[in-house]
This record gives sequence, structure tokens and C-alpha cells, in this order.
Amino acid sequence: MVDRREKNAEIFRDTEKLYKTEPLLVEAVRKGIEMQKFIGERDVMVPEPSIFVLRGEAERAKVIVSGKRSLEAAESYARLGKKVCVLNFASATNPGGGVTRGSSAQEECICRCTTLYPSLNTGKMWEKFYRPHRAEGNSLYNNDCIYTPDVWVFKSDTNFPVLIPRDKWWQVNILTCAAPNLREWPSNEMNPYAGDKAAKITPTDLEKLLTARIKRIFEIAAREGNQVLVLGAFGCGAFRNPPAIVAKVFYDVMQDFMCCFETIEYAVYHTEREVENYEAFREQMGKAVKSTYDMSKEEFMDRVRSAVEKR
Repeated sequence: MVDRREKNAEIFRDTEKLYKTEPLLVEAVRKGIEMQKFIGERDVMVPEPSIFVLRGEAERAKVIVSGKRSLEAAESYARLGKKVCVLNFASATNPGGGVTRGSSAQEECICRCTTLYPSLNTGKMWEKFYRPHRAEGNSLYNNDCIYTPDVWVFKSDTNFPVLIPRDKWWQVNILTCAAPNLREWPSNEMNPYAGDKAAKITPTDLEKLLTARIKRIFEIAAREGNQVLVLGAFGCGAFRNPPAIVAKVFYDVMQDFMCCFETIEYAVYHTEREVENYEAFREQMGKAVKSTYDMSKEEFMDRVRSAVEKR
């Protein structure tokens, strides 16, 4: 039987070797670190009102719920020349989460396939993102984000990634943000210094917290000019966030950003036995598609004007 963790760790060691020795990837890492942005929760980064009408009054984003992995979902758009942003469901206290130890959560999967990890694992990001989260010891974390443009994808987004042909490598933008960690014991090897007690928060307060955080994600992705936004079951895996609440918040927040993107895809990878997250998003986003596409033009523009006024 394959030791999954050891196999994952071995794949990541190969990924490290490649981005440290392959000239194109070495340069990609250098540029990624240079162009990367830290956006703290106290930083003012409100989208310009113009982004709400860039695509025309009558155009609204196509909303998709798929069972794909995050990079798998992003690839088809990127190959069509679209500017694509993928949300990285991050560890707030460890770059790449448990990727060096062979963990299998979404962030680790992204890091095994791309040049993202060395961009996150820098002195600047430790100073601004990881150490402050460790010092807080609050497993609810905060709304800090990291935006890493032009990340190179050079391995397949599969159970055990393999190198893809060099002429098939592609690029994507990654937005790193941590969901609240609602585990009974928040700290572990992948998320050290996350606190030693379960967070105490009501469903109502959790919804408010997620609303602020997810709104930040949409604002940054829109401000950076992305045409496609790939999201998913943010915090619904290892961090134990209730999928029904998370899906509802994404639905609610998304309404103010429907004219900012061509496509918003919720990539909710699942096995045959674990479909709760996928079903929650499919049910919620089914309502989202209907509620926006069935609006009249006047109703839709009223929503746009309201969104701009809120900012």
C-alpha cells in the first residue's frame, strides 16, 4: 500500500528541486516574490466604482459549481487566455500548511503543483502574515490576504501530481487567505500556534466574520482585474466550517460582484462518500444563478449602484 503522506512529501521535494533549478521557474519565483502583494485587513483596498460596470450593464458572471480541484478548474480558462484568480484556503501560521509533511488539503495540493510555496515562504510574508497570526493565538484569524500573480503551474492537479510537458505549463493568480479554524484543537503541525482551545463563536457571528472576509476576497480579485474567480468550500474541510453557512455567505456577497467577472466557479472537489460540501454549494448557488439571471436590467443596475454606494 502506498504511504500517501510520504508520496506527497516526495512529490513536493521534486517540485522544490524543479523551481530551484529550472531557469524558467527560477525566474518565475523571483518575479512572483517581487510582484506579490500583502493586503492587511486594515489596508484600504476598495475597488474603484468603475469595476462594477466594466463588462457592461447587461452582462453578469456565469456561476458554476463543479466537483473539480481548484487548479483543474482554473486551467481551462487560463488556456483560453483569461486572467484567472484562485483562492488558496491557507494556513494562517505556516506557509503551504503541511505541504512539506505530505498533507493533502487544498493549499498543499496547490503548492505541490506550482511555484507558490517559495513566494509565501519569504521573510516579508513571515513578518506581515504568518508571525502576526502566530502571535495572536486566535484561531479565528483575521482578514489579511496575500496576492501572488503569475504563479506557474507545471504539474498535474491530481492525487499524485506529475510533471506536465514544458510547452503545456501555464500561469494563474493566487489569492491566499485563511478561513476561521473551528477545530476542537486548532493547533497542529500544519497550523502551529493557532491557539489551544476551540473558538467560541455563534452561527450568527460566524456569518458576520465570514462575510467581511469573503467580501475582501472578492474586492481584491476584482481590483486586480481578474476575469475568472475560482472559489470553493473555504474552510469546510480541515477547519470544520459549516458548509451551509459558508455557501450562503458566498452567495450573499457574490451578488454585489456579479458584473466584475465573466465566470465565478466554485470548485468543490469531493469523493463519492463525502458530498456534503458539494451539495451545500450546488443548492445555494443554484439559487444564485436564478436570482441574478432572472432580474430585469433595471433591477440589476439598482444592485450595482447599491454596491458602489456601500463603498
